[in-house]
Amino acid sequence: MLFHKMKMEKEIQLKIDESRELGTISLVVGMYCAFSTISILWIGVITPWMGSDSFSLLIIPSLISLVLAINTCILGFLSTKAAAEEEDRNLLEKRKEKKALETGEDVLFSASRTLGNYKKYSPYIIALLNFILIAVILFSFKISWLARIDIPVPIKPSQAAFISALIAIISIFAGIFCVGQSREKNFRWLRPLGGWLILSAVLGMMATFAIFMHRFDKPMWDIAISKMIFTAIVILGIELLFNFIVEFYRPRTSAEERPVFESRVLSLFTEPGGFIRNVADTLDYQFGFKVSRTWIYLFFEKSIIPLILLWLLAFWLFTCISEVGPGEAGIRENFGKIIDTKPLSEGIYPKLPWPFGKMTRVPVKKIVEITVGANLANEKGETKTPEVVLWTVEHYGTETKFIVAAEKKLTDKENPVSYMSATFNIQYRAKENQVLDFAFRNYNIPLFLKSISEREISKYLASVDILKMMSTERGRAVSLLTTRIQDSADNLKLGIEIVSLNLHDVHPPVDKVAPAFEEVASARQEKEAMILNAKAYENKILPYAEAEASKIIADAETSRDNSIKLSEAEMMRFRKQLDAYRIMPEMYKLRTYLDFFEKDCNEIRKIVIGDSDTKNVYIFNFEEKARLDLIDVGLGETGEQQK
Repeated sequence: MLFHKMKMEKEIQLKIDESRELGTISLVVGMYCAFSTISILWIGVITPWMGSDSFSLLIIPSLISLVLAINTCILGFLSTKAAAEEEDRNLLEKRKEKKALETGEDVLFSASRTLGNYKKYSPYIIALLNFILIAVILFSFKISWLARIDIPVPIKPSQAAFISALIAIISIFAGIFCVGQSREKNFRWLRPLGGWLILSAVLGMMATFAIFMHRFDKPMWDIAISKMIFTAIVILGIELLFNFIVEFYRPRTSAEERPVFESRVLSLFTEPGGFIRNVADTLDYQFGFKVSRTWIYLFFEKSIIPLILLWLLAFWLFTCISEVGPGEAGIRENFGKIIDTKPLSEGIYPKLPWPFGKMTRVPVKKIVEITVGANLANEKGETKTPEVVLWTVEHYGTETKFIVAAEKKLTDKENPVSYMSATFNIQYRAKENQVLDFAFRNYNIPLFLKSISEREISKYLASVDILKMMSTERGRAVSLLTTRIQDSADNLKLGIEIVSLNLHDVHPPVDKVAPAFEEVASARQEKEAMILNAKAYENKILPYAEAEASKIIADAETSRDNSIKLSEAEMMRFRKQLDAYRIMPEMYKLRTYLDFFEKDCNEIRKIVIGDSDTKNVYIFNFEEKARLDLIDVGLGETGEQQK
């Protein structure tokens, strides 16, 4: 009996020590989780210093680890109180204080009930809380990513990658320690904490790689890895909700120690005992009975390893057969040495298994396209392919400025130059007779060909006038550049054939040169318009002036002829009058006098007064005719009456 009591005392003391150790470990790990959560929140979410979506998503496993650490720390504190209470109970029993036990037992010893209630209800609360945290944070990230315009970029990629790697390394050590410590029964709740810490470490190393790739101007890695991390966390969140719902309908035994908030997916890889054993425990847990003890599972467990090895061997032997597809040329290698003198055509060929043999396939019919002079992707990674290219509007991500010659004026002391933007589209493919050069002699042929093309284009454009290049020299430029780039590629043994070279657009640079060039072009067009208008006015006014001149000349000649003829007529009339005057002067004067009265004074009433008899005045009415003429007889009326 004494030995039994001593054993119980040792067990109680061991529980106290383990509970305190559990609380201490949880407190230390929780402090680290709080520090990492605050650090990730500050440098990864609030401030743009890290500039990585992958790193920002690490706040979720870090925050979940913090919640689990606080939960485990509370469990350790309550376990310590319960063990101390049990120790006090034993001391009271020794002192025979049964009365106190009988009257105030519910008041004095309540820590055990508190611990039991906490173990019973807290897993559901923690599981639901973790799911809510995951859902809210992921939703916030999604809304923030959709609303932003620019893709984040680390300010200092090397330092940012170092910080991410440091957090991942500390997390992996903390996670492994917690998982290892969870082998002990009283430390079982450290296993979910260790699983999330290991997950945080793995995701942190992925984020470190994504951040480090920013140093080489490859932000697409960060985008891809952030999507992978986002998907993994979504799956774990759905699993938490599923476990929370299923737990109400699945019968639970008293011997089960797996809490609701523990991820079964993470447990497959983080629990000690091996993957197969973890699968068996998971099946037993889900079905509620020992599935791992059935003969089907035992047979599968014994046969799975040989079957996997047999499958792997079969897959490995299949690597001895290689196929060269249509439009390809194959190069067979054994231990890194080319064994065929000529490239292999389409067909199936044997080779040594991987990694001793290798078949390199070169697509000789595939046409590859590169763009020189412009980067089609902008800062967001979006590719721009405008249908209409305007000089004053940015239509690509970035454009290269080439130096071109300009027309020299008399006032220029040096040869003038200009800047020009041009976009060339080059299509090429591998030469069938130079497959070895294409496959092994060069690395990153598109980048190499782009550098060669930029060099040849720069050399050519430096000797061409910008206006001619934009108008009459386009066809000649394409032909010459195709020949020069092909010759350079042949000299460097790239093993490629230039299929086509197209000049998409050529114009002055968009930023400052294009508006000024547009003003010059507008001025030249206005000049040409004014010249054409002047020529049109000239063509209009000259015939009119010539017609007016001809009219004036004709009128002058007519006036001259009339003056001459009139003068001649006046002269002849004067001569006739002079002859008449010489013959009969008095009669001429009388006739002239009478003509004056008859013609010039025909409408004036005339009174004739005698020169000797002034008293008598005689009025003669010359308006009435004194006698009739034949004209006044009216012969026409008489004839009509007779008819």
